[in-house]
Amino acid sequence: MVKYEMIVLPKIAIIGKEGLCTKEKNIVQDLWRQANSDFGDIADLGMKNADGSYVGFWGAMSDETMSFLPWTDGFSRGLYLAGVEVYEDTPVPDGWAKWVIPARKYLVTEVTPESYGETFETVIKRLIPDLGMKLAGAVCDFTEPATGRNKLFFPVE
Repeated sequence: MVKYEMIVLPKIAIIGKEGLCTKEKNIVQDLWRQANSDFGDIADLGMKNADGSYVGFWGAMSDETMSFLPWTDGFSRGLYLAGVEVYEDTPVPDGWAKWVIPARKYLVTEVTPESYGETFETVIKRLIPDLGMKLAGAVCDFTEPATGRNKLFFPVE
């Protein structure tokens, strides 16, 4: 069984590289390459912990209407933003995008690159329904720089 925790996450802002992913062309890795190669442009904008490490890197997702609803076409079509968490009032440099994701309740689980697909499917198809909940929005990836841990955030209600 997938280990998870339930949290309420306040509204967060992310600046990153944005693009449309489809079943035919998943550009997630391309967006991360762009974000990483140009990171110097936004390095000073990222929120930091007291120890100087970044609060977090997000692979934020939304439907194409920017309503932060789940991806369509079997979770294969939607917008993706590869970026760093920032303060909401942070200005957006040219060539970058900023999303402000509303506060939500999330089911959060750790994931590895090897277990990503299986974990995603298990949480969507079994765990959320078994808990009597429903997916309320687009799932987001999170990497905690201080630990290197990767997590999936499933908005639920």
